[in-house]
Amino acid sequence: MHIFIINLERAAERRETILGHLRGLGLEAEILPAVEGARMPPGSLPQGTHPGLSPGEIGCYLSHVRFWETVVARRLPHAIVLEDDVLCSPSLMRVATETAALGLPLDALRLSALRPIRGLPIATLSGGERLILPTKNPSGTQGYMVSLAGAQRLLEALSVPRCPIDAALDAYWKHGLRVPLVSPSVVTEDASVASTISGRFGTHRSNRFVQHIARVAQSQRRKLTVFLMARQLRRRLDSLPTGDRAE
Repeated sequence: MHIFIINLERAAERRETILGHLRGLGLEAEILPAVEGARMPPGSLPQGTHPGLSPGEIGCYLSHVRFWETVVARRLPHAIVLEDDVLCSPSLMRVATETAALGLPLDALRLSALRPIRGLPIATLSGGERLILPTKNPSGTQGYMVSLAGAQRLLEALSVPRCPIDAALDAYWKHGLRVPLVSPSVVTEDASVASTISGRFGTHRSNRFVQHIARVAQSQRRKLTVFLMARQLRRRLDSLPTGDRAE
């Protein structure tokens, strides 16, 4: 399975560090040049880009869009993307390949989470890892896998930066996307280094009261949507021959 690393071309030290880390795990990766939002020509932003996003947030978002476009252009059945400030578990590739082999119509699998994982389980892998549809925002885009069909669906739903990239993936359920995460995470943030990809998280803030009302209004709808999605995926998994499962 192909692995891409999002990294600014000028950040050679970070590039060599992450490549060396992966080689130590027996993995190779391709560098995907990051988009530097601050250097984008005026008027080059996609129509509909949220005006409150910082250049870093826009660049980070469009770097992930570039990944989806690359997967589609190359017709890759599945691919992994990593940001350049991560540490990967030796079980990374096993988790990715087992999930891909499940036969479930998943659009993406988040391999990392910055917040406690809460949600509904849909499958268990051979190492005991669980695939969970989150009902609370896990945040972070340090690493995730997409399918070819998933990359196409992500481009259709999320190609325009209307919020930070991790917030867009957190809202998977609003777009009918199937984006579980793996628990425990197999990709974590390397706290000893600073990423060259700024703007992963939102820096603009709406009125807190408005945010609270919006969260309350969406909470029940999200729970119902995720419950129905999880039930559908579990039924799909139960319908597969036993030999086709990774459980």
